[in-house]
Order: sequence, then structure tokens, then C-alpha cells
Amino acid sequence: MAAVDSDLEREFRFLKYLDDADQRQDPITVKRSAYWCYCGPLLDPPGSSLPDNFYDFESQVFTESIRSKFIPFMSYINNLLLNKGFKDYFLTIRATTPTHEFDQPRWHADELFFTTDVLPGTRLGLKSQHQKHHKNTGTDWKICTTLLGPSTLFIPSSHQPLARKAQESARESASTEHECVSIRCVGCAAAADAVRHELAAVLEPFGVEAAEIGECSVFKVGRESGAVHSEPCMSEGNSGRVFINVVPGTEDELRVLMGKWGMQFPRHWWVGGR
Repeated sequence: MAAVDSDLEREFRFLKYLDDADQRQDPITVKRSAYWCYCGPLLDPPGSSLPDNFYDFESQVFTESIRSKFIPFMSYINNLLLNKGFKDYFLTIRATTPTHEFDQPRWHADELFFTTDVLPGTRLGLKSQHQKHHKNTGTDWKICTTLLGPSTLFIPSSHQPLARKAQESARESASTEHECVSIRCVGCAAAADAVRHELAAVLEPFGVEAAEIGECSVFKVGRESGAVHSEPCMSEGNSGRVFINVVPGTEDELRVLMGKWGMQFPRHWWVGGR
């Protein structure tokens, strides 16, 4: 328990969840880009089955099953989260075919997930919103891992404070006052592009760190102490990438979040081309 607490105090940390003998990537290929989301009590396979639509998602999106890697990861994080007092989470599996979208890094620190007034990740290019500090009522950390393909990139710990300052400065310069009427806002998108280009140049000298196969990343979120990270380059090879994101929360927090999206709790769904 003490080791877990220490890990969560850092901006980011890599934790091993697979034995060395199991640290290999199975011959799986992503057939189409898609994502599967689950928001509810901790899943507990193989003791219980996964939601029915997971198997449909898996068969439609991958050439082979991902369960040989997915289930050990879930077992590991279940123990970690239960030790921290969590019984619920928001889990996303994101499958991506090879793409040039991240040939240039997208350095950022994730926004707080359980803010009281806005959906996470929205209105980031609106100046009045950028200058407002949101009250967080939930956890300020999350977990991610990669089952296939390259791992998430992190700015090394020694440079994280400078990276956050650079992000804050770039966002302040790029944000504008505009009519922000939707999640896909043109004004916010333009600001995000400007920030991305600036940070790609400014942060390049700092270098990167990334988890190994069989490791997960535990990292902080939020403007004050969030870990600055980026999606990796995904244009090499033909297999694609399978990424998992886990946000722990209480049932009440997650129920309110689902309500903001017009959804019930618990809920599971998947989206992608067929």
C-alpha cells in the first residue's frame, strides 16, 4: 500500500503488471480504428464475463483476441484501485490503425476529469475558460497502458515543471474569446494546433520516456501538476496500436459524468467503422 501511495504522488511512474516471460506482443493487427468504453463497477474477468458488446468489438476490430494481455492488466489495476478505495472506473480501449496524425507530438497535460461545471477536454481554446481554475472534486491521476504498438511518451520528470510552464504560456497566447458552441469548436481547434506546433519545437530538447511492454503508466492530471505527455508516432509498421485508458472515480462522480453526456450509469458502448 505504501508503495502504491508513493507511486501516485509522482507526476508519472511506470509499473510492471506482466512477468518477464509474458512480455511479448501477440501477432494482432488492428483492422479498423474504433474504441470501446465502459463506465461502471470494476470488471473482474476471468471470474466473471465481460460485457457482451466487448466480444463484438473485439471480433470486428482485431484479427485476434486481445484478452491474453487485457485480462492481466485488469487484474493488476483492480488490486491497485481496491487498495486505494475505488470500486468504479471509466475504462476506454482505443484501437488505431497506422496513421501519420502523431508524427508531430501532441504534448499536453490532461485536464481534470471531474470538474464541477464543464465536460473534460472542452473549451480549451476559450480565453475566459483558460483563465478560470476549475474545482476538482475527484481523483487527480489515471492509468494507461498499450497492449500493441508504441507506448505513450512522457517528458522526463526533471523537465516536467518547465514543460507545464511552456504549455501554460502557449495556451495563454493561443486562446481567444470566441463563440464556443460545441465540442468540435473551430476556434478551440485553431488554438490547439498553435499550441501543438509551439510545444513540439520547445520541448524537443528535453527528450522522452516511455513504458516498456508489460508496464502501465500511472500519472497525474490537471493544470497544476499534471504529467506532460503525448501520443507516440503511429505511422511505422502495419499492426496499429491498442491503447487503454483508466480513470478511477466514485459511483456518484461517474454517474454525474454520464448524465452530462445524456447517458445512464453503468454504461458500455463501442464506436467504429464496420
